[in-house]
Amino acid sequence: MADQILTDQQRKNNEEKLRILAETDAVKGEQLTITETGAIEKENELRQFALGSIEDPERKYEVYYKGIQKLLKTHLPKGKPNKIARDYIYEEKNTYLTRGKRINKAGIRGADGRMGYLADADEIFKIVMDWILSNGSMVDLYTQLRDLNISKGYGNRQF
Repeated sequence: MADQILTDQQRKNNEEKLRILAETDAVKGEQLTITETGAIEKENELRQFALGSIEDPERKYEVYYKGIQKLLKTHLPKGKPNKIARDYIYEEKNTYLTRGKRINKAGIRGADGRMGYLADADEIFKIVMDWILSNGSMVDLYTQLRDLNISKGYGNRQF
């Protein structure tokens, strides 16, 4: 009798699992949306999700050159006496954009920040924008970038 009850319980558990799994199949990644003209259309959410994660070279170019680089060139102190300070900022920026690749003693990084991930470039862009809007100092920007690299496990420059 106990074997029969256990079997019935197992059967109920299996039916419950199958019901839960069948419910998830009901959603196939399509959503009804209303267009600006009032028409109802199906929107393929799965396609939007998949394509949304693809790196966009044009957007990456815009963020890197017309965003990060342009702002840094405009707002970092100019002139030969400030080159070392600028280099500290650029080192931290490029370390983050290359996900931890630090420049070695020979001057080789082994990666190119311009080819990094768009999400990382967006993060740096936001930090630079916040720094400018808050009238931050070079120390503030360097500290933010360095702490971001440390939080990601990229460490400090060692030489």
